[in-house]
Amino acid sequence: MDSRPSRAAGEDGMDDDTLDEGCYYLSRLGLSARDIGRRFEISVGDALKRGKRYQTRLDRGETVEDPVSLDFWKSVREEAEGNVKVTFVSGKGFHHAWRSDLKGFDGATLLAIYESCKDFLNMDPNARFLQYDAPKNYDPLAMQREISKAVVVVGNLLEEKWKEEQRKASREDPSH
Repeated sequence: MDSRPSRAAGEDGMDDDTLDEGCYYLSRLGLSARDIGRRFEISVGDALKRGKRYQTRLDRGETVEDPVSLDFWKSVREEAEGNVKVTFVSGKGFHHAWRSDLKGFDGATLLAIYESCKDFLNMDPNARFLQYDAPKNYDPLAMQREISKAVVVVGNLLEEKWKEEQRKASREDPSH
């Protein structure tokens, strides 16, 4: 992102420069102009035009490609596709993971994460950080929200694993 003043914000609050940047980086990440347009609720032509406009700014040296911006837009893409990032707690502290990473864990690991998160949520709020170090830039309510989100995500993954195990068991033993 560059230091020049951005153009006026649209109805949704996103300014034109940010929209241009998003169209450019999301196209670099492999999204089609149609998908980008759908996500930003703009036409395919507008998505193409905005991506090209940002490319022109890069070519002119008005801005530079930034790995941090690419990572940001990658996160936006992941979350838009339902692959949310969650913060969870274990005996070793706080961790961050994408839902897709957690999906690869076995049922026992997911259950341990789920139980650790539930235990954290059930702790006395004042005692939480006697056992765990407070994360950087600590906001006491933020962790409650993040761990609650992790409980929902991990709970859904456990349910999927359980259903998958039930399907496997019924295929292996057709008498049930």
